[in-house]
Amino acid sequence: MYDYVIVGGGVAGCVMAYRLSENPDVRVAVLEYGKAGNNKKTIVKMPLGMVTFMMPNLAFLGGPKMTYMYKGEPNQGLGGAALDLPRGKAVGGSSMINGMIVVRGQWADYDLWEEMGATGWSRDEMKKYFIKSENFEITNNPDYTPGYSIQGKPVKDLIDYDYHGTGGPYNVAPPRSPNSMCEVYFEACQQAGYKINADFNGADQEGIGYHWLQQKGGERWGMESGYAALARKRGNVDFITEARVLKLVLDGRKVTGVEYERDGRVETIAAGRDVIMALGTFNTPQTLMLSGIGPSHELSKQGIEVKHELPGVGQGLHDHLDTWVKQEATNYETLGLSPRVLHRNVADVFRWIFRRRGGFTSNTAEAGGFVKSGPDIDRPDLQLFFCTTIASAQAADSFFTHGWAMHATDLRPHSRGHVGLHSADPHEQPLIQHNFCQDERDMQNLIRGIHIMREITDQPAFKDYVGREVEPGRDLQSDDELRAYIKSHCMTMYHPTSTCAMGTGKMAVTDPLTMKVHGLEGLRIVDASVFPAVTSGNTMAPTIATAERAADLIKAEAA
Repeated sequence: MYDYVIVGGGVAGCVMAYRLSENPDVRVAVLEYGKAGNNKKTIVKMPLGMVTFMMPNLAFLGGPKMTYMYKGEPNQGLGGAALDLPRGKAVGGSSMINGMIVVRGQWADYDLWEEMGATGWSRDEMKKYFIKSENFEITNNPDYTPGYSIQGKPVKDLIDYDYHGTGGPYNVAPPRSPNSMCEVYFEACQQAGYKINADFNGADQEGIGYHWLQQKGGERWGMESGYAALARKRGNVDFITEARVLKLVLDGRKVTGVEYERDGRVETIAAGRDVIMALGTFNTPQTLMLSGIGPSHELSKQGIEVKHELPGVGQGLHDHLDTWVKQEATNYETLGLSPRVLHRNVADVFRWIFRRRGGFTSNTAEAGGFVKSGPDIDRPDLQLFFCTTIASAQAADSFFTHGWAMHATDLRPHSRGHVGLHSADPHEQPLIQHNFCQDERDMQNLIRGIHIMREITDQPAFKDYVGREVEPGRDLQSDDELRAYIKSHCMTMYHPTSTCAMGTGKMAVTDPLTMKVHGLEGLRIVDASVFPAVTSGNTMAPTIATAERAADLIKAEAA
């Protein structure tokens, strides 16, 4: 029998497997529906390969095979638009397909968590786990010093190293070969009144700069390369892959194991201590509900016996919505497939193969920042991205055009959604309703984001590079015109959280002191579904830190 059965081998599951197996007397099993070994595939290791992961016509390259291609419900606030919601299907989860951007959020986010009932999850506590998990490559890799700079200033001289760690399993690095247009973007942002910030993960997030990336030596550094690989070496962890979880096994109020399907057979695995849910914000509440744990009205609707009434399961879905301004360029410095840059692209292939440098190390969004949408805002409420390509999964033909896309993301949306069930069939995707822009304040923030992106584009630094504004197009100027544009030109940033939130109130699902599901024994949750609210930025680093802290809480109780 295993001591711990971890349900889900994604980001949080890999952290748990590594930390719980530090005790050699403990046996750990990880159930994962995806496959292992994806970190060895060239399309995964090559950072720019990410552009293929959401394109079904490029499935032969392997990316879409690692992706759940979920679809959300129509959003009334977006005129009925239903958005694509891809999630990672592999050991390592979404870390194998994401944009690799490492953002911790704002320290005030964790003060808010405590105010919302997540006792013990303060900024000081979370800072310890961000540092513990990290191997901050700029501090110990001569490739990045002293040459790596931002506007001529060595980045190594601009960082507060009290906020960073070395020796952790999570490798964090600067862009390996940043595009030259990033420096033009920085200059334009300064001309527009925004400050440069060399480190979004230090004391203060506000400003414009390069993103830190989950890369190592010019390759994607997903969770399978770090946490999972280290856990496997110990010999007391088994990753059971291609295993579809069907439901949890309950004995009264105690969860004793997991029923799953593999190779056409249904099997049950028992947990001596705990079953630990790490299926993520969509699938963790789905599995709880399929097991009879959740809101009685949702379960009864699907003919599922209510074994434990817990109204907050699936409620409170919180995610970031994004819109963009696309600009054609008058030069050929940005990424693209036009004949004019064929020689450069061929050279970049060899640069990546032999030196792990060049354009194929790009995540396309090498630069960006965090800004306030207005003078009355106390902390940044918009995240900006500067993508050095005009192409996207929605407009693949634009790979042959050179330009850039600026993105603006609403960091702390007022709208909340929910995750439910389409049926009692575990093979069917969960029902996912974000309710994006149900609150008009969220739409207003995105409209302000478009104005800010245009303000940056209009600065003198861009004068010699700016061509036609492709989207929205400068003929769209009024707020009503931009509102209509956003409804058909938006996307989630794939940062879903909060469907099994920590807290102590009626709608809380997870105990913040133990990570146990309220009212049950033997069941804990450790993924981003426990966030009381989405953090201000990309969510992978906060998910890692959350799982790190959860592991310490579990180990302390077992000691």
